[in-house]
Amino acid sequence: MFPKLGVNIDHIATLRELRHTLYPNLIEAAQQVVRAGGSQITVHLREDQRHIKPQDVFLLKKTLPIALNLEMAATDFMLGFAKKLKPDWACLVPEKRQELTTEGGLNLKKNKKQLL
Repeated sequence: MFPKLGVNIDHIATLRELRHTLYPNLIEAAQQVVRAGGSQITVHLREDQRHIKPQDVFLLKKTLPIALNLEMAATDFMLGFAKKLKPDWACLVPEKRQELTTEGGLNLKKNKKQLL
């Protein structure tokens, strides 16, 4: 069954990193989504782990009663991470180190060799 409402909580982690604190808390944010009727949480674990951290994603997977969608780069490292995590959904997204947030889609023609 597809989620009715999915919420991306990446920018909660961005605020946490900018403040150099443990808040706002990703788990609390995800729990608010659940209480509001959301059926999926989305997070993008970038290879440089600049906002969302691996431990965040594992904790979300362990504690959430709703689906977890992992956005990830098409790399061997991220594939290995996803195999360990076993998210409900996984979405391949392009990553460029210089961008602040994902700015475009994945070009399948251009990246065919890397993806196959």
